Amino acid sequence: MPWKETNVSDQRKEFVLESLKQFINFTDLCTKYGISTKTGYKWKQRFLEEGFAGLMDQSKRPASSPSQIDEDVILEIVKIKNERPKWGPKKVHAIFKRNHPNEKIPCLTSVERILRKAGLIEPRKRNRRNTGVRIENPITAEKPNQVWTVDFKGWWYTPNKEKVNPLTVRDDYSKYILCIKALEKGDIPSVKAEFIRLFKQFGLPEVIRSDNGPPFASGISLLGLTKLSVWWLSLGIKLDRIEPGCPYQNGGHERMHLDMMKELENQIYGDVDIHQKVFDKWRRDFNRERPHESLNMGTPESVYCKSERKFYEYEELEYPDNYRRRKVNNRGYIIIKGGAYFIGNPFTSYYVGLRPQKTGELKVWFGHALIGSLDEKTKLLIPEKRVINKGRKIRQVLPMS
Repeated sequence: MPWKETNVSDQRKEFVLESLKQFINFTDLCTKYGISTKTGYKWKQRFLEEGFAGLMDQSKRPASSPSQIDEDVILEIVKIKNERPKWGPKKVHAIFKRNHPNEKIPCLTSVERILRKAGLIEPRKRNRRNTGVRIENPITAEKPNQVWTVDFKGWWYTPNKEKVNPLTVRDDYSKYILCIKALEKGDIPSVKAEFIRLFKQFGLPEVIRSDNGPPFASGISLLGLTKLSVWWLSLGIKLDRIEPGCPYQNGGHERMHLDMMKELENQIYGDVDIHQKVFDKWRRDFNRERPHESLNMGTPESVYCKSERKFYEYEELEYPDNYRRRKVNNRGYIIIKGGAYFIGNPFTSYYVGLRPQKTGELKVWFGHALIGSLDEKTKLLIPEKRVINKGRKIRQVLPMS
């Protein structure tokens, strides 16, 4: 039984002094103070060995702790974090594990506790979960080069008042950053030139995912196409656009932009050329060194490989024999039996394929993509749309064969 709550130390002194008297019944004495004989002998022995000091409560901390982390390990963990201040505990743990492949290392929880006690991480602010219906992207990458994502980071100024708005391209499956390019202009020719370089170096992807802004898409043209996206289609690349105003549908790319904002934006001292050198170094470090949880803490470079689809500077679009080929003129029209049908300026200089239907209707194809049908009354192209429906929300994407 335990000691009484009040005056515990005084009761222990009284107990041990009485226990030293002659002809005392030790069991009855322990019963009087409400303790077991085992507890009574423990305190009597402590008094005989240490005096009254032995009757004080002692630390319950074990004499040794097999799980105690060495000071050198703690220092190395803190050093890794200081070298990569924007990295979280999972990445720091992965780097430490990589540096000590055959050694016993602290668990992730211990690394997180060390960094928190050192004041190197802050409690994560959790956003309230949106319980509304969210549409999923229709294409989930299952291998490298199945889906590339593209966007502009968002601009800022250098100390020399030069505007920097990096174009970023990323492989969705491996997280491999293909480019971070500070373009002089963000127009279609500049972006196209950078994609030509990427296609020559890495090959062609199956799909390119973008938002709905220029130069990737247009809000006023047929199916939102621009000359850049039409060029992608001509190369046999399918298009996928996120729903307007829903950047979370391209969440991996936005997460990379968040890392860039924390580690690069307004933290580079120099002109645009200096910025580009820092971008290149940061991209290499991201691809080669930074572990990713979705890759089982592997690096993008360990997963990514170049595409087997080769890029050719120009390849004429071909159609089956039962299609009628028509070239789009510089005003966006094709001519059929003397009549001009408007297809769209982005298709200028390309050939489209017209496939007659049993109803007499003409379906218009552009390479592998069915883009619509011709209306003889209005002389316009009626867009072909496929709707992907998830709950209440819908998103329209360009249909592919």
